[in-house]
Amino acid sequence: MDSRAAHAPFILLGSFCSVAAQIMLAPNIAVAGVVPNFLLVFTVIVAIFNNRTTSSVLGFILGLLYDLIIAGPIGVMPLVLSVLAFSVSSLNKDMFSGGWLVEVVLLLVAAFLGELLYAALLSIVGYDTNFLGSLVSRTLPGTVYDSLLGLIIFPVMNRFSRRRRQAITTLKGKLL
Repeated sequence: MDSRAAHAPFILLGSFCSVAAQIMLAPNIAVAGVVPNFLLVFTVIVAIFNNRTTSSVLGFILGLLYDLIIAGPIGVMPLVLSVLAFSVSSLNKDMFSGGWLVEVVLLLVAAFLGELLYAALLSIVGYDTNFLGSLVSRTLPGTVYDSLLGLIIFPVMNRFSRRRRQAITTLKGKLL
């Protein structure tokens, strides 16, 4: 059985759960107006374990759903999540053989870059006119919130992805 076909139900179920959490849970656990972005965290974690095409398509679809849920400008979050997923999944998979610490650091950096890119694009399209204020009041606290959320979700996803890691071919031509 193809590992992509076996992994598709897990991605669909995780996507459904992250969208449901974004709709029902995120507004209720907001701190000082900062809402965690479950969709960004899930997209980055999936991108760590999957190829560029799967990750980018998932990022676009989840980003579009995010924009429809939040009622902001349509197209900003799909761009952010697609670029972020493509970038993370394009990294050398040999880098991840160093253990879970490298993956957690990648998750933290990706959460910051995703929040920063989202704030910059909102400023460019004119939706948020005060970029520095947004950086201090939303981007940095959002990064901390997303990172904490990722540190909770990551071990669960890491546990379920052990078989998937064996299917990723590295640059050395070996299987992890």
